Amino acid sequence: MGQTERYDEMGIALTYPDEMENTKGVFGPLPMGGRGDGTYFMLVSYIAIPKEELEAADKNNKDGKPDEAFVQKVMTGMGGLLTVAGIDGGRGPAEIIRSLKSEKMKEEMFTEVGRTGDITYYAITNPESDEAFVSRVDQVYAEEFRYLQKKMIEVLKQAEYFTPRIPGSEFVGKTVTFETKDVSGNPVNSKELFAQHQITMINFWATWCGPCKSELEELGNIHRRLSEKDAAVVGICTDAGEHADACRTLTAEKNLTYLNILPDAKIEEELGIDSIPTTFFVDREGKILTPPVIGVPADISLYEKTVDGLLAGKDASAGTSGETMKTCRVTVKDTEGNPVSDVSVQFCSGTLCMMKKTDQNGTASFERGEGKSDVHVLKVPEGYEACAEGFEVTDDSPDVEITLKKEN
Repeated sequence: MGQTERYDEMGIALTYPDEMENTKGVFGPLPMGGRGDGTYFMLVSYIAIPKEELEAADKNNKDGKPDEAFVQKVMTGMGGLLTVAGIDGGRGPAEIIRSLKSEKMKEEMFTEVGRTGDITYYAITNPESDEAFVSRVDQVYAEEFRYLQKKMIEVLKQAEYFTPRIPGSEFVGKTVTFETKDVSGNPVNSKELFAQHQITMINFWATWCGPCKSELEELGNIHRRLSEKDAAVVGICTDAGEHADACRTLTAEKNLTYLNILPDAKIEEELGIDSIPTTFFVDREGKILTPPVIGVPADISLYEKTVDGLLAGKDASAGTSGETMKTCRVTVKDTEGNPVSDVSVQFCSGTLCMMKKTDQNGTASFERGEGKSDVHVLKVPEGYEACAEGFEVTDDSPDVEITLKKEN
């Protein structure tokens, strides 16, 4: 047998046989993990193009822009091998279909492949889309597609299944401690702050983050309601160190009566804050009680429901925003086509903002939800001109190529 790959966010370890290592086309899984409603998804795609050709095209992009003809070739040659779906609570295909709000998906497309605890996993194939795909690609790829689809179901039936890892679950049980100031300059001690309430909701946000600002007013309303339940909201404005005035202006405009404090670099690092808004729930000792809510939840009442559950002594796992996530790859190169590393890139969707630096290949990858998103370059390495241009990400154009000019 070949290599074993673990997909912790799905709760699956797959061992691929040797014959799946060297394929004519390119196939690979894209785990999206949990959606916050007890469902878990992983897409397995197939591209009817040799891997070497894809890699060569990536290296030979001119001025950081892909060849349009090759992009069209990739789009034509891309198909969905299958979807892996898990669902808890003894539920099945009918509930998965309702969760996805899909009119085209039918229960006969589901094949049960494994179980762990109360989670059942299915491989989902779509004969109609499969036929459309194999009819437009060369026969050698059509045959491999069919083979890999059957083989992948076999691999899934022989897989190891375990409890999926909820993003941020590793922080549950840790204690948050800090000494900082509020946005007006008054000292704040976490021990004294958290001791005031049975549950405190900590919301990390920034003045430049559109999704963060969109939920501020409702957070103010939630805080006013929670104040009657021995609970409270505390905001940590992550850019208040440089933009305290903007933070104070926003809190006044949104009529926020809850405390907003300056960031603590140590805590941000310890809690792995690379996406905002991110919200934690702690007890009087500052102990984290649930995985964080990452992004603006589709139903903002999730915040208050989580607090109510914790006050009642229930296991109220908050989790993520519940969006189906896709991947956006941002690639930064210079005018000669060389990758540029250490570029600070900002990615914002309707519910979430993230910041990452490009790696040695000039790439930063982000998970995104449906619809449009925006990418901006926040900071470039020494020797390059600043880039003020904004880049739009859509379902039709999910990746971004950015070219930086060197300073004269």
